[in-house]
Amino acid sequence: MILNKKLFLVSLITLLINSKLFSQTHNLDYYIKAGLNNSPLLKDYNNQLLSASYDSLLARAGLSTLVSLNSQAMYAPTYKDFGYDSAITNGGNYSALINITQPLLNRKLRNGQYQTIIIANQALHTTARISEIDLKKNITAQYLTAFADYNQLQFNQTVLQLLKNEQTTLKQLVEHGIYLQTDYLNLSVTISAQEITHKQTFIQYKNDLSQLNFLSGIIDTSTVSLEDPNLSIQNTFDLDNAPQMLQFRIDSLKNANARLLIDLNYRPKLNAFGDAGFNAVNPKNIPHNWGTSIGLNFTMPIYDGRQRRYHYNKFAISENTRINYKEFYTAQYKQQILQLKEQLKLTDELIVNIKSQIADQEKLIELYKVEIEKGLVRFIDFLTIVNNYLAVKNSLTQSEINRLQIINQMNYLK
Repeated sequence: MILNKKLFLVSLITLLINSKLFSQTHNLDYYIKAGLNNSPLLKDYNNQLLSASYDSLLARAGLSTLVSLNSQAMYAPTYKDFGYDSAITNGGNYSALINITQPLLNRKLRNGQYQTIIIANQALHTTARISEIDLKKNITAQYLTAFADYNQLQFNQTVLQLLKNEQTTLKQLVEHGIYLQTDYLNLSVTISAQEITHKQTFIQYKNDLSQLNFLSGIIDTSTVSLEDPNLSIQNTFDLDNAPQMLQFRIDSLKNANARLLIDLNYRPKLNAFGDAGFNAVNPKNIPHNWGTSIGLNFTMPIYDGRQRRYHYNKFAISENTRINYKEFYTAQYKQQILQLKEQLKLTDELIVNIKSQIADQEKLIELYKVEIEKGLVRFIDFLTIVNNYLAVKNSLTQSEINRLQIINQMNYLK
């Protein structure tokens, strides 16, 4: 009954202390949402995607009918032996022409340019997705680090209050001659050390919490409590849909489309053109020199010094490099999955062993508490057991956080 009252008192004191220290409670989702909303890099990618939506319109406009106005007023004076040959200059040129140009037979070229734009947008989407994954992974990892500090802070506070309660009981036992003054001093030293540890943990928690706010783009210096992240494995480990694998496929499409565009450069090109306006060599003749003209412009490459073959060789080298990276990435991805699953299995087994040891130590501590009140055991032995309990409890906290960090790596494996 006495022990239960002590535990209740400790819990109450801890609750009161926490209510003063921690103004709010946040969870992992709060920081991830803030990080995604505040990231300038993700905003940059979003703006690039918005800008890219105009590329197809620009490509279409570039291959559509082009209309331009060209005007010229040129006078070439001559005097005795001074001046240009009038057969060349006609003495001057005065023109104002509206020119119309329309590329013909350009469907394949237009489709090739559209495909280039589509591939570039896919690459940008994939890059943005990879950046988002990295950001979520980094924020989660930092949250787990801060959460470990928070758990340790809570546990240290509880142990500190328990030791202080035992100090009151021990003082009475010392006064009755059941325990020595040295036992009381040993407990006081232990409490002082625990207070220092508690302060150090609090400072570490504040630092890691600040780093978490920094990563999430949050301006906040208050001390908040953190909810248990409760992470579970969400990744299906679908290698074909992994972001990096998608990037390899996009690179393959880039090489194929670049080869197609090179081929299109060697196809015949046909443009229709026309103009209307006036074109005269004498300003006086302008009213009589209005007219129009139409025509076709045909070009076809015949020989370019084997440039196309050289381009093909470059594409072949690029494709070979892509295949090498893809094969290496595939092997690495599979190896990481196996390694992380093995680490998770071993960590789970370790946690079970530590929890079993903690359960035994807690039973032993409860027995010692009863025997201390009766003066049946040395108090220094009790302090040793408490210190061992602290060490094992710290190992459990670290192992549980390591487990969550492994799951975080598995969820955001790319």
